[in-house]
Amino acid sequence: MISWPLDFFRNTPAFAPILPFLSRFSRPPSHADWLTVSEHIVTEGGATVRFVDPDSITQYYELEIYQLGNVATRLNWHDTFNAMVWQSYPKTKVALNALHYHAMQHSPNTTRGALRDAATLFDECGFILPYSNPALLELMIQHEWYELFVTQAQSWGREINALVFGHATFENLLAPFIGLTGKCWPVLVDSAFFNLDFPAQRQHLDHVIAEQIHQGWLQRPRQLPPLPYLGIPQWWPQQDEAFYRNQAYFRPRRTTG
Repeated sequence: MISWPLDFFRNTPAFAPILPFLSRFSRPPSHADWLTVSEHIVTEGGATVRFVDPDSITQYYELEIYQLGNVATRLNWHDTFNAMVWQSYPKTKVALNALHYHAMQHSPNTTRGALRDAATLFDECGFILPYSNPALLELMIQHEWYELFVTQAQSWGREINALVFGHATFENLLAPFIGLTGKCWPVLVDSAFFNLDFPAQRQHLDHVIAEQIHQGWLQRPRQLPPLPYLGIPQWWPQQDEAFYRNQAYFRPRRTTG
């Protein structure tokens, strides 16, 4: 990281979930900066979260967070965005960390498994998808992309929305390219949700998803439907007919016979 492009962050809709935290800085944050602005977040293990130099870590990443609160944070975009998401969605990040911790305690000598794979997939490239109109969610599940993004363009921000959660997705959006796809966690909301200000929306979704994690909703990657997110209105500079008809990106749903 050489520069800190605040104007870009402010003018790019995808960065809205973490913009209040990005705006705290006028330059790329150092570890000393993190110590002064971090939110008071406590892990399920009772430790206060801090964003620290990876060289100070003495055990496995998730265990270090759960037991000591130390989030290994390199001074690069990937880890900086991860720290921003910790502050934006603290309950969800704490719940994901606890999921990893308990899964490791239950099966310490086995491979990661579907549960931890799903948690990592959401953590890295996930979207939170609040919706009040189930028909719009069905369009996404059925890969009716033209209908979802073009015909229903006015529904975005009013009956459905996509909020970036995955820190790898934020990194990709610094220099986006056709082909980028995220994995969605749908959350049914009432119509009044979209009248809330953005911090209130974010806090509500953070609470709901954390509760769903604790209740065991997430079990496998296939639960998280794909979203070719550059199709969201105003997320790509040239959203013309040819763009939306590109089936290499907006792939139709596979049929089974």
